[in-house]
Amino acid sequence: MEYHRFLQQSFNSIINYLLPQNCFLCGHLSDLVLCECCLQSLPYLQHHCQRCGKELSTKDNICGACLVKLPLYKQVRAIFKYEYPVDKLIHAAKFEKNLAILDYLGKEMSKQLSIQLSTKCDLPDVLIPVPLHPQRLRERGYNQSVELARIIAKQMHITLNYTVCQRIRNTPQQTILPSKQRRRNLHGAFVANNIPQHWQRVVLIDDVMTTGSTVEELTRVLLQAGVSHVDVWCCARR
Repeated sequence: MEYHRFLQQSFNSIINYLLPQNCFLCGHLSDLVLCECCLQSLPYLQHHCQRCGKELSTKDNICGACLVKLPLYKQVRAIFKYEYPVDKLIHAAKFEKNLAILDYLGKEMSKQLSIQLSTKCDLPDVLIPVPLHPQRLRERGYNQSVELARIIAKQMHITLNYTVCQRIRNTPQQTILPSKQRRRNLHGAFVANNIPQHWQRVVLIDDVMTTGSTVEELTRVLLQAGVSHVDVWCCARR
């Protein structure tokens, strides 16, 4: 029953994407999922820490937290600030099976990342989306990070792999835990198997980055598996 409901919702999303529609945010008639006015209101991330991607009020390169202790990953590239209306768009893509919104976010990530990465030398060997536990994947019907990664991989011509990293512990959702408990919550949650030796530069794909505990733990697992460099690309930074 859940599977058939997902198919119906997916079909409706595709129809809404192809046919004349209203802007998802303001309701005005629009050829696209968002009208031009709402597109211009999106909160792109400007000044941010060059290591963890956290928004900064000045043009400093590194935030105070990273000066005290650098994360294991090398760099975070986030496109948006996690605030209205981006938070509403991501919620729709993540929990409401709005494939049109998910498609827009993936393509906008690809566009902005292509601008930021000036040469092919900056491209990674592979994109790895942050995995969901199988039980949560069954409940949700799809992994939004995988879907974003599919679009980015296709648009930017980068190898995608969503099988070598797996989530083996169905941990409580990070959003309901205090920040100090998030890292302990994720210890031992991921495994990485059969990493090819030529995958030395890996990019993790996620929808939202908050404290960074999830990508930090996944980076630790990848480094232990032999990867030498891990970056993070996310749609929004909280």
